[in-house]
Amino acid sequence: MKILNKKISFSIWFQFLFVLTLLVYTAGIFVTLMEPDAAVYADIPMEMVQNNNFFEIQLKGKDWLDKPHFQFWMTAISYKIFGINNVGFKFPAILFSIIAILYIYLFGKRFYSAKHGYISALVLMTSEHFIISNNDVRAEPYLAAMTIFSMYYFAIYLKNKNVRNLILGSLGLAVLLMTKGLFTILPVASALGLSLLYDKKWKEIFHWQWIAVIGVTLIFTAPTLISYYLQFDMHPEKEIFGETGISGIRFFLWDSQWGRFTNTGPIKGEGDLFFYFHTMLWAFAPWALLAYSGIYLRIKELLSRKNKTENFTIFGFLFTFLVFSISSFQLPHYLNQLFPFLSIISAWAILVMARKYRFLKIQYILMLLTMTSFAIPAILLHFFAFDDPLKTDVVIIIVFGLIAVLLLLFKEKVLIKKILIAPAIIILMINYYLMRQFYPSLLPYQSETEVAFFIKKQQLNVEDLVTFEKRQWSTDFYLKKVIPDIAEQDLSRINLTGRLVFTTPEGLKILERYGYSIEPIKSFKDFHVTTLNREFINRNTRKEVLGETHLVYLQ
Repeated sequence: MKILNKKISFSIWFQFLFVLTLLVYTAGIFVTLMEPDAAVYADIPMEMVQNNNFFEIQLKGKDWLDKPHFQFWMTAISYKIFGINNVGFKFPAILFSIIAILYIYLFGKRFYSAKHGYISALVLMTSEHFIISNNDVRAEPYLAAMTIFSMYYFAIYLKNKNVRNLILGSLGLAVLLMTKGLFTILPVASALGLSLLYDKKWKEIFHWQWIAVIGVTLIFTAPTLISYYLQFDMHPEKEIFGETGISGIRFFLWDSQWGRFTNTGPIKGEGDLFFYFHTMLWAFAPWALLAYSGIYLRIKELLSRKNKTENFTIFGFLFTFLVFSISSFQLPHYLNQLFPFLSIISAWAILVMARKYRFLKIQYILMLLTMTSFAIPAILLHFFAFDDPLKTDVVIIIVFGLIAVLLLLFKEKVLIKKILIAPAIIILMINYYLMRQFYPSLLPYQSETEVAFFIKKQQLNVEDLVTFEKRQWSTDFYLKKVIPDIAEQDLSRINLTGRLVFTTPEGLKILERYGYSIEPIKSFKDFHVTTLNREFINRNTRKEVLGETHLVYLQ
């Protein structure tokens, strides 16, 4: 069996898989927004556009102090172009994902080889949570893109001292800051700092260039700083988190995301030291085991000082991964920002060990196990969850995907192709099914969106609609209107007679106690789809875990 054929170009395979990847990303565009996070990220720029106010971040018409502005600005611009809809919301995320894919290729090509660039990009674009982040959109595509963007230009700057690269690297840092706060610059800062320390480049460390980086980054960050000042610092009377005198700038620079990691901010959590070790197994699937192998080999090289490649990626990953692991606030999608570094390390491992038949054989066996553990459950999932037959396009993708994988496994003689191409096809095939059939079949149980679709279909008067005892944001998005949320304490001063009310069974009881006569219009089955569990997925037990919501008319 051939291990590596030098005449083989990965570019052709990459182009083929890039088209398939875009097909999967595009399929995800049309998946209904999920509550709560994606819906919140969609609503805020909607309100910016409708209020023609891009300085203030508001949610449900109230000041919102959590994430900074950049993603909302990008989405608002997209809404201006495509309208307030799924395409307008998800297009910027896909665009930034493509930027990440481009710059990881450029980084790999410049510091290793063109083949390394192609493989790094392939690994990144087909990693599981990177795919998911283009459907259930949050900040992760922006963070991944700007991390490798900034790292690329700073790494080049350290070689050629071209000020243009310093400015572009600083721009990347500013966008990271304006997307999710201070902690987002840790991967780049640690990559640069620890690499220079490792190489004992003291003159580079104690150099005016870093003061320039801070200054240029702050200049690029000025739009967010000014916006926070105008919205919060100029108005100390505003009550946020139950307190007045809140500084938006301080919250942005410290209390927000950094405060989560130090557990000093208003939002706190409890950490698990090994959370990201096991989370990476599925979030970076199907490449996690290859990545762990690469991390081990890179650490071994660092300790022996035999490394002849860049050290930015391994130091940036190790330091940030350690910070994430010891922090008290942990979520799976935080790992996405490190995926570019992991992808480069994975590509390095497979290429540097290309002549080591035993290593490749082990990776091949691990990939077979990974593909089997993902593919078989995915194939059985549909029949476990639904009675409906598979859609025609899904069947076509699965059949052609399985044929391609089998041909690779049994006919292809180049071992590296088997290791890289087959799992990429499997993961894309699985995610195409998820985007085209699995989630579209389960999201009708998300009543927040179903009520919006029903109101539009029946052409009910949206101006009469309020929600009571039921938090929602996706209803607003699909009706393109901020729907008032009514609390129980509001009932004594607000007359809801003649209004449409979206509420829960408990809400109906409260309304009856206040003397309202209730005319039922439509009831909806309800489940929080982003918290899938076995009982909900199983069609035989699904009814047992479903809640219920109601759209009623009050008299």
